Amino acid sequence: MEIKNIIILGARGNVGTALIAELRKIPDQFTITAVSRTSSTYTAPPGSNIAVKAVDYASLESLTDAFAGQDAVVNCITGGATQYEPSVRIIDAAVAAGVKFFFANEFAGNVGSEQFKRLPEAAAGAKVRVREYLTQLVGEGKIAWTALNGGPFFDMWLMKGPAGFDVKNKQARIYGEGTNPLWWTPLPTIAVAAANILRNPSPALNRGIYICPFAPGALTQNVLLAALETVLDAKFTVTHVDVAAINRAAKAALARGDVKTAMRGFAISNQFYEGDCGNNLEGMTENAMCGVKEIGVEEAIREAVGRYGVEGGVVESMFRVEASEI
Repeated sequence: MEIKNIIILGARGNVGTALIAELRKIPDQFTITAVSRTSSTYTAPPGSNIAVKAVDYASLESLTDAFAGQDAVVNCITGGATQYEPSVRIIDAAVAAGVKFFFANEFAGNVGSEQFKRLPEAAAGAKVRVREYLTQLVGEGKIAWTALNGGPFFDMWLMKGPAGFDVKNKQARIYGEGTNPLWWTPLPTIAVAAANILRNPSPALNRGIYICPFAPGALTQNVLLAALETVLDAKFTVTHVDVAAINRAAKAALARGDVKTAMRGFAISNQFYEGDCGNNLEGMTENAMCGVKEIGVEEAIREAVGRYGVEGGVVESMFRVEASEI
């Protein structure tokens, strides 16, 4: 399958921005159109030849018109557009327009894990059911698809708090023993992998693809702490947190219907609790197929610090998660 004309949905978001930056490195290979909402003020990057189309995402006709003449639709939208009905409308428009390849908006998780499947769609999105719908369409010969997942975005988790580190104030929250293997991928690496799949989609057709640029077992909270202290030449104040209690509290919150609170707890325990981890990609990654090269933890930290700086601080609600609050 050869792809030339690409539509990117969510070009303003984290993944969309990173992917466009990567695709611009090979300007002669693709013709790119960024689709935005009619209310958006998005403009293409200066000096690029990227076209911009405004669409009504609630209109199948508007989407179909925008997708006409395209080889691939890459869905980088997050939030409400990951729900089932908006996602299916986008897919149906791609089918109606004759698009041959659909890149689903997964990117950050193990969609096939039981831990992901138990999360309410209202909070986690309908990625499981969307995969099922795409598989159905493949069986009907209507479209091909893929999805890319690399776990949480390493750089964003590290610098914004969910990884358990406040880089600015040199504080660390170590969940459990700090030894649970983490399968995370820097956002620029996600963009590299997605671009390489678009260049050669055949090996990735009709299935989810998983990547992680760190060697298996090489990334844990304890490893991150040691590497951060080396890179920043500073000691962190360490607090040890009962991650099993957070997991129990999250399950209780989910049982009583408090989805928002439950999701906050599961965001932590799905990564750090060895007794109920939902992001183990061991034996699943296909780095070579996606052109993903192995990276060292200290190198990845330096790149993240260079991108975000050390003074930005964390999102407290993502950094300081306690079982008592859940």
